[in-house]
Amino acid sequence: MSIATVRSASVLTAALCLTTTLTGCLSGSGSSSDADVDPLLRSTASGELRGVEQNGYRQYLGIPYAAAPVGELRFAAPQEPGRWSGVRDADNYGSDCPQAGVTTDAAEECLYLNVFTPTTAGPHPVMVWFHGGAFIFGSGAGSYVPARLVGEDVVVVTVNYRLGKLGFTAHPGLTAEQSASGSYGIMDQQQALRWVADNIEEFGGNPENVTIFGESAGGLSVLSHLVSPASAGLFQKAIVQSGAYSQTQTAMATAETTGVGFAAALGCSAATSAEEVACMRSRSVAEIMAVPAGSITPTLRPDILPTSVGASLATGEFNDVPVLMGSNTEEWSYFLASRGEANPITAANYQAVIAGTFGGLTPFIVAQYPPTSFADDYAALVTAVGTDGVFACNANVQVDSIAAQGTQPLYVYEFADRDALSPGPVAPSWLTLGATHASEIQYIFGSDEGFTERGASAEQVALANTMTGAWASFAATGNPSGNGLTWVDYGDSTGGMLSFQTPAIEPLARATFRTNHKCGFWAP
Repeated sequence: MSIATVRSASVLTAALCLTTTLTGCLSGSGSSSDADVDPLLRSTASGELRGVEQNGYRQYLGIPYAAAPVGELRFAAPQEPGRWSGVRDADNYGSDCPQAGVTTDAAEECLYLNVFTPTTAGPHPVMVWFHGGAFIFGSGAGSYVPARLVGEDVVVVTVNYRLGKLGFTAHPGLTAEQSASGSYGIMDQQQALRWVADNIEEFGGNPENVTIFGESAGGLSVLSHLVSPASAGLFQKAIVQSGAYSQTQTAMATAETTGVGFAAALGCSAATSAEEVACMRSRSVAEIMAVPAGSITPTLRPDILPTSVGASLATGEFNDVPVLMGSNTEEWSYFLASRGEANPITAANYQAVIAGTFGGLTPFIVAQYPPTSFADDYAALVTAVGTDGVFACNANVQVDSIAAQGTQPLYVYEFADRDALSPGPVAPSWLTLGATHASEIQYIFGSDEGFTERGASAEQVALANTMTGAWASFAATGNPSGNGLTWVDYGDSTGGMLSFQTPAIEPLARATFRTNHKCGFWAP
């Protein structure tokens, strides 16, 4: 049995700097240079906004980038937002999209984005962040304040997009109505990128220099845009953080069958598919959220995602832009932490735990990962198996495909600070998180002060600044090198990887990475 069979125009012209004074040359200062113009006021295609001054940057929160996806717009492509009169105060995040704990009907009006902009004169490179959360939870709010990035003279946009059943349901009735169905969350992201193209110049951003980046489901979102013909031209660079976990996306026919089952669970079985769709649109958010989402990934559909990510990269059918991509050394420990103190991984159950993810491959995996190689630390063993089989080696296959088929620069990393602060889960005593899933995000987002207050060492703060600088440099120029960091293109004959760790960043050879993660075993 092979591994492959089991693993699945800007609307307004930017302000002219008519003087050399600060008041005359504020970045994105609107359509007037008069000193008495509110420096926090911005004009968008939908109306005027007033942002909030922060320490060294400005933020504009809760900006609608699409119409509320309610009524007939539920399970449909996003539409342009409506206009508002007067000045909208952009001082609070919009509602998170429906997910666990967010189940009111009002929450469905959630297609908002947030803009964080330097006070220095632009135009600045733009980075658009797609959050993680397995496509069933998360938002572009709170956790993703990009103080360091904005300090590197980058405009950062964070985005909400539809999640779970509301974001990814396919159904025969929807396909009949729209010629395809599913992947509405990915379409939301594309709509957000169109908003950026039309409006970001007003905020000091360069609409012709947009980098998309994301982690986990956000990283898979970036990969989806990388291979989507509908995303061509909406971005110029891409950063993928821990997003390689799903090489193969769900066929629409399979997703439609799941959608029919979802309709039945809602009590919406009907004589016709159209009647089922009408019923699903009539149900409350709470009723929809009461049906388990299961495993969600983007659905294949000819207009948005005609071919799976892995196959598209392997055949060169992708948007050929500079890419920066990587994974973490202990990704899988994140998913073990929820077992809690009373349910450790032991000699008696570790094979069953592995089988829960890899099924019939378990005997072959156990032979490759003997407990003695982990000093009988069964949690570390299972962490290695999940990290290698789901994240590291999938990422290795994908970067090799991009290097072979693409013509643009490619930079590859492994995040390896094994003393990284926990990104959320509290580790039981039997588990060491290490450089776990999502632990690199805090080295890109946040501030030095906040990181230090949480307990980061001086070396970790320095690593965070180096990584932030590299991400910002890549967004600006397509090359993350600079400020003492030398990062060789992976596609170059001498190219390898960088290992982001403390006390010092180290080069990492491709062969060493593959050996460390047993990628010969996991090869498709």
